[in-house]
Amino acid sequence: MKVPPGPKGREAFGFFGGGSFAGTLEFLQRTARRYGPISSFRLLHKRIYLVDDADLVRDILVTQQHKFERDSGAGLLRELVGDALITREEPQHRDRRRVLQPAFHRDQVASYAQIMTAEAARLAEEWQPLETIDVRDQMRRLTLAIVGAALFGADFRESAAQVADVLRRVASKSRWLAPAFAFIEPAAALYRRLFPNGRSLFFESERKQLDRIVAPIVDRRHGSGTKDVVSLLLNTRDPADEPLSARAVQNEVVTFVLAGHETTATALTWTWFLLARNRHVATRLGEELHRVLAMDRPPTLEDVPELKYTGLVFQEAMRLYPPALAFARRAKEAVQLAGYTIPRHASVFLSPYVTQRNPKYFPNPEEFIPERWLEHQQPPKFAYFPFGGGAKMCIGEPFARLEGVLALATLARKWELECIDDDPVGLGTGLLLNPDRPILMRIRSRSTQVFQQSSPQPYTIEVQ
Repeated sequence: MKVPPGPKGREAFGFFGGGSFAGTLEFLQRTARRYGPISSFRLLHKRIYLVDDADLVRDILVTQQHKFERDSGAGLLRELVGDALITREEPQHRDRRRVLQPAFHRDQVASYAQIMTAEAARLAEEWQPLETIDVRDQMRRLTLAIVGAALFGADFRESAAQVADVLRRVASKSRWLAPAFAFIEPAAALYRRLFPNGRSLFFESERKQLDRIVAPIVDRRHGSGTKDVVSLLLNTRDPADEPLSARAVQNEVVTFVLAGHETTATALTWTWFLLARNRHVATRLGEELHRVLAMDRPPTLEDVPELKYTGLVFQEAMRLYPPALAFARRAKEAVQLAGYTIPRHASVFLSPYVTQRNPKYFPNPEEFIPERWLEHQQPPKFAYFPFGGGAKMCIGEPFARLEGVLALATLARKWELECIDDDPVGLGTGLLLNPDRPILMRIRSRSTQVFQQSSPQPYTIEVQ
């Protein structure tokens, strides 16, 4: 059978990245650039396919999505969060998504805007001029507080240190688990069958710690009459017309606590870093904030359409550093793709990091250029897919986009952050694309003098 070209022999083992996500991403990017839109390589008994083409990404995530299921990445997540929306397959995934969708409907997400701004404003008041902060830690605290208040009506600020501890331990284990999980997943699946009550072969202690954090939230919601995520789950009946088990409810809550805050925190962390390294972008951002907010009030939901450049800054940061390094799919049957037959059970990797840096779609792909999104000739839809696509697209995508814009605008209207050094920042380990070290930044008050001297005309962006 004809197979796509790709690295062979020892070169293919570059997929494991020498124990680092950065190494894996470098291998995937190098392979895609050398071999084209679809490539493949063999590791032990498995052939892995890599796709770097917007049309093929659409084909897998949308057109032929019914022929694929989640691959080993979902298995690793299942070790941490159990059987939940983010790990389920059809039709169970569709049924659970319908239950949770009301919490992420456009109007409902809009109702969270005040919470997002209030929590960001609270953090802005805590910051002090010339103080040095770990921006990743600060963004995690912020987004955890937002998720807790918006989705669960809970105050997670006192739990931030515990959640951060869990994430550190997960990142440490993922250093070796993530690249190799496709080969050890059968052992994890066997362990779950032998111990079906939520046991995890690799993350048992982390799961227990997360359960202790979320259990009180679930208990308080019994009979509360509220319409948050927990209440939606508690009012759900399974196919046998029985309420969901406590384990099933806790799995979903843990998922939203982790994925719901860490995704946006990661994106905001990289956004602040990129702004500090690209001062001209930070200046343009400040000009827009001064025009829209006059630097004297936090943003509201009604301001979002006017905060266009703020949104482009956040969007461009997620192009360069999408939270998820890859989406893996496993073929449920033989699939025709770009003239090749992808056999049943084969693994297919789609990497936002790789495709979103493809010069075919994004000129000067390594540069941080928010203005690129204003050009008349836009890249195909699936050249940019930080939240996935199709039926399994991240349910929290509208929440994360709104949160990113409002949090950035609220903080940046008052403060600028500058890196305390010029040392390079690499890619670390974990379930998401985090930096490989703390990003220490110095807080400075945003100067409004230059903006006050500028024209009162609406801010415009020159298309380059």
